[in-house]
Amino acid sequence: MANKNQYSEKIEGIRGLKATPDFKRFRYRCKIDGQEFTKTFDYSDKEWTKRDRIRNARRAAEAFRDEKATNVTQIFSSDTKLDIIAKEYFDNACEQTEWTAHRKRQYELYIQPFIGKKPTGKIIRNDIDRIRASMEQAGRSKQNANGCSPRTIHKVLFQVLKPILVYAQENGAIDTVPAIKLPGKRQRKKTVTNGMEKLALLYHTVMKLYKNDPFYRALFLFAIQGRRWNEIRTLRWENIHFEHNYYTIEAQYNKIGEDQHYDLWHPIYEALESLEDRKGLIFKSPVTGKELHSPRKQLNRIKKASGMDNLTMHLFRHIAVTAMGENGVPGTVLSAALGHVNSATVDKHYRTINHLKGSKDATAALEKIIDVEVEE
Repeated sequence: MANKNQYSEKIEGIRGLKATPDFKRFRYRCKIDGQEFTKTFDYSDKEWTKRDRIRNARRAAEAFRDEKATNVTQIFSSDTKLDIIAKEYFDNACEQTEWTAHRKRQYELYIQPFIGKKPTGKIIRNDIDRIRASMEQAGRSKQNANGCSPRTIHKVLFQVLKPILVYAQENGAIDTVPAIKLPGKRQRKKTVTNGMEKLALLYHTVMKLYKNDPFYRALFLFAIQGRRWNEIRTLRWENIHFEHNYYTIEAQYNKIGEDQHYDLWHPIYEALESLEDRKGLIFKSPVTGKELHSPRKQLNRIKKASGMDNLTMHLFRHIAVTAMGENGVPGTVLSAALGHVNSATVDKHYRTINHLKGSKDATAALEKIIDVEVEE
């Protein structure tokens, strides 16, 4: 009888199935709902070819796996580790969008190290408090090295962890979801002052720096209009509708999971019209021809020219919304123009996903803001 270390030959086509070097004995190991099952198959007394032995071992392993799966009456139990439930949640309970991928990454960064291997039934309030406290002290990037913002902590706890725990509850792993609390009052996003002046300065800086470079001119004008970097970098030429003056942010690349249509602002229209390569992604890397990463070098040019040392791709969005708010644009219009669908901030007219009308109204305000002289 061979010991498990002698099963050194992996069998393709079925994970967990191995054979001895002579391919006469096989060992199969699988996990179902966190439980491990093992079975050996001995064909040393069979006058079969190597190919026949492998084929029969595969069939036997699949039958064994199916039998064990059938005997598991409950998808999850209180002993099921959170990692297993999280994987099932992200892989099968969610639409496979960029937003899902982002939440999965946040789970891996902030939640998995603390409670990923812990049985779900043993997760308590203190575990969640430890995650929150850790995020307050340090994040996982240069921008949040000294601690994550309350907004990020809220997202991780309420948009990543809580849905997983609710999913665990709905599938019998836990009876109740542990309390998730945030300390004190949530802070607002980054404060922007003098938004109108800053937006006008950014616009004129971009137009001057990239007068002869429509590629980066269009890219940063999208940011000035309030588009997120993920929305910009994933734009494809088929998303641009020149004849009707609008563009589309596809469902998989925005946070609400539905196609959104926005006003094609004329400076962007003119910049895009100047580009010759109109296949696939609009903003491909000039070096690799593939998806463009964050344009740090160009962003540094704008920082230097404008004197805005704290500028980031996302700060464009904050400046845009502050500027339009200062110009009297209603919150409902801003929400629609930015791609939000929130019953607390968007009235019935804009909540019908009429982002196009909202962005047209916002564009009109944008035109007034940038139509100012900027000191050289």
